[in-house]
Amino acid sequence: FYLFFFLMIRRPPRSTQSRSSAASDVYKRQIPYVPKDFWVEFVQSAGVFSIGENSVDIENYVYDYLDSMDSVLNYPGYNQVVRSFNEQGSLLDLEQYLKRLETVPKKEFLGSFLDNHDNKRFLNVNPSFYLLRNAIVFTFAQYGIPIIYSGTEQGFRGGDDPFNREVMWGRMFKESDVYQYIKNIIRVRQEFQWDNYPIQLGNFSKSFASFFRGKVLFAFTNAPLPIFKVVQNQPFAEGEVICNILTYKTECIKVVNNEIGIRINKEPRIYVPKALLNLK
Repeated sequence: FYLFFFLMIRRPPRSTQSRSSAASDVYKRQIPYVPKDFWVEFVQSAGVFSIGENSVDIENYVYDYLDSMDSVLNYPGYNQVVRSFNEQGSLLDLEQYLKRLETVPKKEFLGSFLDNHDNKRFLNVNPSFYLLRNAIVFTFAQYGIPIIYSGTEQGFRGGDDPFNREVMWGRMFKESDVYQYIKNIIRVRQEFQWDNYPIQLGNFSKSFASFFRGKVLFAFTNAPLPIFKVVQNQPFAEGEVICNILTYKTECIKVVNNEIGIRINKEPRIYVPKALLNLK
């Protein structure tokens, strides 16, 4: 059992506030402008894991709050994912984002999310389920603590607040395709524990991205048509066979000349060594 304490941090202060007035707002989840040193003391006193929200798209400013609390929502990462997993976006920008993220202390504690109650849902901005699936896998694959906002698993498409706060009663279907997809990713993540390994960048282009975590290869696309890419600088042995765990372990490829040739048709891939799977 884990207890999380969620804090909202707004933009830099325009005026000073007393600590007592700021503290009283914590329980309303409306913390306007609070000095960082307050959060250090507050989190220590609370005795629970804390996640703060700083909803600006400035990496250094957001990530600096990791010095003051256990975690902070990765808003810069969220914005980059929404921009990149778009048919007009570029996955080359994801490569630069991941390179910058490597320099962030405590990056494993960032709150990695795709939808939330303050922004248009992903499907409202990018109305394609294949792009949604790529973005979901990336959310689980990158550094951080994956967070799924209720309704994403049902394919909700709400726009600006309050339309992104759709009612769940009577609409919670465990049989939905996205629900089952997320459930499968969680199972695979628990089984292969890729979060215990650093990210090793693979090959990137405007429409293709790949990286490794241990002996797990992730491949993504934002292209509406099939593409073929060759991944180099990879950790698998020559002749080793790897299989895409997302397609029921049936799509397997062999490492040849220390390269991996991937034919990707809209859907993301998570490849693991065939030797680790119970395949007949």
